[in-house]
Amino acid sequence: LYSRQVEEYFSTDKIQDVLLRELAAQRLLPIKEVFESFELFARIRKASRAEVVADLCCGHGLLGILFAMFERKVARVLLIDKDEPESRQRLLEIVGKLAPWATDKIENRSQMITSDDEWIQPGFSIVSSHACGVLSDLCIEIAIKCGGPLAILPCCYPKSACEAPAALQTGLGLGTAFDIDRTYRLESAGYRVRWAEIPPEITPMNRVIYARKK
Repeated sequence: LYSRQVEEYFSTDKIQDVLLRELAAQRLLPIKEVFESFELFARIRKASRAEVVADLCCGHGLLGILFAMFERKVARVLLIDKDEPESRQRLLEIVGKLAPWATDKIENRSQMITSDDEWIQPGFSIVSSHACGVLSDLCIEIAIKCGGPLAILPCCYPKSACEAPAALQTGLGLGTAFDIDRTYRLESAGYRVRWAEIPPEITPMNRVIYARKK
């Protein structure tokens, strides 16, 4: 079904369609994660582009790879996660054949992520798709330290880590209260914050938080 859907709806010679068909043919990634990455990229690419983009808790790394493929102003992409799934190397091999200019930009790292990492530099753009729980807050902390753009698609809201008032958690729901608190934190650090959504048919945890310095 995956391959038939892709063949039907992504049948052109455009590089994104060719990439999708190759991912489907190799059954490399779950279709949900592919569409998440493409939908998130479409919504944040202009607001999040910078000379260096760091895709944190990147998993297979498709979000960061899309920046390397399609954003000419992005000169370097860091793919960072504590564990590297086999799918990331296979994905990089596919991209190397379709878009060799993209692989020249990509720096692949397997390491724990902290706010004191040596790679963190002023102006870096921080992006992340479904960094679980407080890892999304770590992405925010690193972005504030960099002073560059931020775009995250949070997931898994742990009640024990939510600092929003109890009234907001009860009245608006844990997830919304959590993200309101994150928005206040970014605004206090001098960011202009926006919310968006990707289709809920792709994922129910579909709120996008993106921000740039005022």
